[in-house]
Amino acid sequence: MAKAHGKGNYKTPISLLLVEGTTEELFYERIKSVLLSDYRITIRRNMEGLFNINKKVINAIYNYCQEHEDEQVKVYCCLDRESRYGQVPGWDIKMVSKHIVEQNITNVLSIDEIIATQQIESWFLYDIKGIFVFLRTPKAKRNIKAFCPPEKYSYKDLERLFRRYDKSYNKGQTGKNLINHLDIDKIVSGCRELRQGIEKIKSQANDMTNHLFSK
Repeated sequence: MAKAHGKGNYKTPISLLLVEGTTEELFYERIKSVLLSDYRITIRRNMEGLFNINKKVINAIYNYCQEHEDEQVKVYCCLDRESRYGQVPGWDIKMVSKHIVEQNITNVLSIDEIIATQQIESWFLYDIKGIFVFLRTPKAKRNIKAFCPPEKYSYKDLERLFRRYDKSYNKGQTGKNLINHLDIDKIVSGCRELRQGIEKIKSQANDMTNHLFSK
């Protein structure tokens, strides 16, 4: 377990999770609460979408490191692919890493990514049974295979499902009740990308090696 020690003693790195918006922030706060409560993690909502994503990530890293000069930081960029295929639009992790090195921000130990296919709402659908319960869908109408595989579906599909039961799904704080209702263990068990991301956070939590400035 990665825990901080008292002032003046050894302190493990902090994992900085950079997320796109409020929905992602709420979801990763639940991930932190359920699965990562023993680790040093902070979640920052800095990006508000993918426009100019590389610049936004660089600025978020720079600002955090300026505010916390005493921290060794492991950065995780939590982004939506916005499709089932290809790359995150405009995203270039190599360019971001190169810029951090060129600017000599040496307290950044590593930069990794956790990519949602298609969107964060696609991951919610791994707990479709829980969503049906949340919507109070009659048991006879709960088709748990309706959104399989979840990565085939998006925010719009979740929105349509809610409308079918005279409810509305909206991104941000209004989706908090749903997010708090989701079975996080079930989602992580079914979602390879998220599971691998969490495993990486855990496995690197005590690693003080600077992977960006090691050469």
